Amino acid sequence: MRYQLIAIGQLKRSFYADGCQFFLGRLKHQAKIEIIELKEGKGKNAEQVKEAESNSLLAAASGYLIALDEKGAAFSSQDLADCLTRLEVRGVSSVSILVGGAEGHSELLKKKVDALWSLSSMTFPHDLARLVLLEQLYRAETIRSGHPYHRE
Repeated sequence: MRYQLIAIGQLKRSFYADGCQFFLGRLKHQAKIEIIELKEGKGKNAEQVKEAESNSLLAAASGYLIALDEKGAAFSSQDLADCLTRLEVRGVSSVSILVGGAEGHSELLKKKVDALWSLSSMTFPHDLARLVLLEQLYRAETIRSGHPYHRE
């Protein structure tokens, strides 16, 4: 599988950046991945910012589109690995995962993507969401390859 992780903004704290680099380095041995960081949107109000950021995310994305959203589908690690395998069986070879800014995703973006995924019903800072996502993608790929990283 080939991944694009497309996120609004840059990582603000070094410990998040260090953690993301750690799992990114590990994941690169399992799958191709590209991180794309987009500028935070501008607008007179939160809705305009959300629209601008959502439009930027959609413009940068390609392949099968997944947006992270608290109301999206929740997976166990094994379920995520199975989901990725099902996508590949259907012929999907490229996935773009969209991480919105502080205002979240617009309704238009949510309608245009192929799937909404939730990392948790809890709300995470966007930097932490990126770290959790990278670890879970790494975990899913190790499950798919039979690597012993994941334990039941």
